[in-house]
Parts: sequence; structure tokens; C-alpha cells
Amino acid sequence: MAARSCASHASRRTIPAGGALSHSIELEISELLTFDNVLIKSANDAKIGTCYTKLIGRQGDPGEFVDTPLDKSNSNPAPVDPEQPAAMRATQQRYQTAMKRLAEMQPGDADEGLPSSIETNPWWIEPEYLESDQQPRYLLYTNQQLLGYSLLERVRSGGQMSGRFHASEDYVDYAHIFEALPEAENECFEANAREAYEIYDEKSDEYRTRFRKLSAQVAELKLCVTDEAGRRLMTSEVRLEDLSKHYNDQSERWLYVTHAESQ
Repeated sequence: MAARSCASHASRRTIPAGGALSHSIELEISELLTFDNVLIKSANDAKIGTCYTKLIGRQGDPGEFVDTPLDKSNSNPAPVDPEQPAAMRATQQRYQTAMKRLAEMQPGDADEGLPSSIETNPWWIEPEYLESDQQPRYLLYTNQQLLGYSLLERVRSGGQMSGRFHASEDYVDYAHIFEALPEAENECFEANAREAYEIYDEKSDEYRTRFRKLSAQVAELKLCVTDEAGRRLMTSEVRLEDLSKHYNDQSERWLYVTHAESQ
């Protein structure tokens, strides 16, 4: 005789709150007929999976109930929300995207050396500083006009300091210069690199001219940096890089300072 296969059936019912029930319960009623003609009926909580009762027996027999005590099953656990990851700044998002693209570009046999998850807060990405941190501020001026400040939170060897730049209201009059300068600098350097390999571009001279003009405009601003007490820092280089328009992120402004005594 051929063996009988198992058959199953399921339905749902809702028991309203009241009496011993502090909340309504949606039951999932399932029936399973095994190959040896044993019928198993069970009533499970459709939300949390708790089994309240089971009926086990052959078809036509009264069967046997297996119940869960109500005081153990009638619980109303608070919904558990998955932990939400901290929001990433634009710098972190770009880093994560770049790392994912890099992983996709690797050949299949090189995947073993790649991390299983992308680190979204590597050491070189700036932490967020709060006003309560009481970090010293360094003020950026042009001809005695305040452009903004930076904490210069990153310190490197060679007397180099850098940090996010927080613009003042007057900075808007000069923003177009600092926004255009990084792109012009890149275009100029790329043109020089191409020509080193005898690859010529008809716009190379235009790129170099634009970069020289913008650099001259920055030199005319006579940028200087002071501490909060008004003491001027002796610097060999003060450079403001504004990438906020390029990345559509107002936090992407950076101030770079090199102390003169380090030279």
C-alpha cells in the first residue's frame, strides 16, 4: 500500500479582550493530518507564536488536549523595535558607498580578504563635536572681517591643523571664491598630469588661467587665524576648502592651517 502524505490546513480567529484577557488575541488555527491518520490541531498566537492548546488524536476519537496555563500565555510583551543605527554624515555615507563599490569591483576569489561589513566610522572621519565640549575656537579673518571659525580638531605632524569650518554671515560674500577653487585646482593639476604623458587638452590653458585668477583673489583676502583671545597665529599657510556646493552638504567646509615655525 502506498504511504499517505501529510495534509495541513490553517485559518485565523480573533478573541476580543475581556475577563482574564487584557488584550485581544489573534489565533492561528492549524490542522495537520499525519501519514498514520493522526490529526493534530493547534491554536497559536499569530503575533508572538505562543501555542495555547493542542488536540492530538486519530480521526473519530476524542483525542487529548495539551493546554498552556493562561497565566503563562496571557502576556502582552512590549513591541521590540530594532535598534536604529546612528545617522551617518555625508562623509561617512560617501565612504560607505565607495567601499561597497570597491568590494563589487574585486574579483570573486578576492572576496575572502574583504570585511563582512562596511565600517561606517573609521578613525579618519571626524567625530561630531558639541558646543558643550568646550573645544577652543580659531577664528578666520579677511582684512579684519570675520569669516567664521573652526575647532581645528585634527592635528598632524609638521605643525598642520585642520577641522570643519563654521561660516559667519559675512562669509556669503566670499563663498563663490572658495567653492570654485577646489575644482579649478583639480582641473589644473589634471591638465598638468596629462601633459606629462603627452596627452594634450585644448582647455588646459583655460584651466590654468582660472586657477591662477582664483588663487590671486584668495591672496588678496590676506587670510589670518587668531585664537579666541585675539592672538594671531603665525602661519605659513591658511587654506579654506569649501565643498558644500559640490556635495550639497553645508558641513563640508574645511580649514587647513600650517604653523610657520614648523617650516
